Amino acid sequence: MATVITFKKSSTQNATPGVSDLVLGELAVNTYHGRFYTEKNDGTAAVVEVGSNPSSLTVNDAITFPTSDGTSGQVLQTDGSGTLSFADSSSSSENVFTYTVTSNQTIFSGNDDDGQTLSYSIGEEQVFLNGVLLVDGGADYSTTNTSTITLQANAVSGDVVVIRTPGSASTSASTGSSDLTTTDSDQALLSVPVANKAIKVNLVATHSTAGAHFAEVIVVNDGSDSYISQFADTFTSSSLFSLATDISGSDMRLLITPSNTNTSVSSSYIKLPAAGNSTTFSATTADQVLSSVSTGVKGVKFELVATHATAGTHFAEVTLTNDGSDAYFVQFGDVFTNASLFTLDADVSGSSQRLLITPANTNTTVSVKKTTL
Repeated sequence: MATVITFKKSSTQNATPGVSDLVLGELAVNTYHGRFYTEKNDGTAAVVEVGSNPSSLTVNDAITFPTSDGTSGQVLQTDGSGTLSFADSSSSSENVFTYTVTSNQTIFSGNDDDGQTLSYSIGEEQVFLNGVLLVDGGADYSTTNTSTITLQANAVSGDVVVIRTPGSASTSASTGSSDLTTTDSDQALLSVPVANKAIKVNLVATHSTAGAHFAEVIVVNDGSDSYISQFADTFTSSSLFSLATDISGSDMRLLITPSNTNTSVSSSYIKLPAAGNSTTFSATTADQVLSSVSTGVKGVKFELVATHATAGTHFAEVTLTNDGSDAYFVQFGDVFTNASLFTLDADVSGSSQRLLITPANTNTTVSVKKTTL
């Protein structure tokens, strides 16, 4: 006669056993939900849930998932300490074009499944085939023009092609001009909320007798302090200004001290990276792939902004080239709030040249703008 094995059980909704109800390794079942429980002991006794319909889910004692669904269009985000939650997508600054393939084709243009007309800036697009990121520059696809993507091989019926492009809001520049009548120190030239962790500013100062002075500036902040990198200074006679930065209230400010009275300054700035894509690196593994471009493209420029919850912000620009066998890069314009958040390298893998990153900290988010030259 077969032996019937029974477990401790409860038919009460949401009832769970405590450590006093079980001995180590013993099982209990809630028959209302079909959930099993057992006692574990890693130095401290605890009851854990097992089975396919858990009331909560923690993976590897490190990642805890939410216990209820978000609203339509929301995405999962991490707090950097292992807890995931639903949040509104940042895709408002991103355009997504989705094409469901009904017959073999390589060319994608015009209206997508939602009636949106494809339009993008070459070098700022990402193309996915059935969720796999494709390599540009002719390896997997070509940017035929700003309204057409051409795959190197046929997509077949049932495939889904997704093209992601930055929204226009992220590429817009703010401009302004000031007539500075005095040479007072640290006059506020522009001010942006500290939520903008990095901006690039172009300045042109002119004076009726002293000439003209151009400069580029990167300003970053960690919420408490701001930091500046000034470069590419070009002037007709001598410098017309010096620059500084600070945090005032909830704003990051660029400050100017003119060398002469009655100096006019025109400026424009963009948030960095201007129209890019973000990746969060959970580990500090060496030489993780940050971006990949076909070796057929001989010049690529990157703008990188890395942010970390406690370690601050790091901006850099990179140029990348290759000879088909090896990749070569130059990193410049670095400015960071505390210490460097990454090191970079480059290689050639198959038909792709790759920009590689080694984060200094876990859970570092890196936003990248890529421009093919």
